[in-house]
Amino acid sequence: MITQGVLFALVIVVLVAVVAWGFVRRSQTTRGSGQGGHESPHTVAQWTEGETTRLLSSAELPGLYLLRPRFLSKAESVVYLLLKAAFPRNEIFARVRLADVLQVKVGPQGMERLRAFRKIANQHVGFVICDRDMAILAIVDAKEPDQVVNPRDEKLEVIKQRCLQAAQVKYICVYPPQLPRYRELREQILGPAADIVQ
Repeated sequence: MITQGVLFALVIVVLVAVVAWGFVRRSQTTRGSGQGGHESPHTVAQWTEGETTRLLSSAELPGLYLLRPRFLSKAESVVYLLLKAAFPRNEIFARVRLADVLQVKVGPQGMERLRAFRKIANQHVGFVICDRDMAILAIVDAKEPDQVVNPRDEKLEVIKQRCLQAAQVKYICVYPPQLPRYRELREQILGPAADIVQ
């Protein structure tokens, strides 16, 4: 009787063999067409296919991944509840990549554009507040009480704040021991007419 583990291993082996056969077949076709050193239009597709197969063969090992005990830390949970109470008609998203909030403006090209994107690619913000049309109103970060921050994280935080400032988006840091009142938070984000608008 074949167990699930053995069956899974067989499927992976067959998948790898089919992909390898495809690579050999394509390379023979490319040589036969007399392109003389020029890259095949399928080069990127071949690399991607090979990379995907490699990831497939190693990503699903039993016990490799564990579910996190909680999605938000205790401090983040407190700030999330505060935001939900202060903005009941708005959408609140937690733990969002900075690259999902900001984009590099049209203009910079090549390495300059890549450098600008790298600044935001792996950074995260705590919460994004959107209106009903999903337009971004503000970004809120929750700071953990008594958190020791290493110098690298401090630099990344400065970069994040500068990027958000350049994008002219409202950015607020909330420290859970001293939470702002609902009205103060609403005025900071929606302006003085916050209670009339919403």
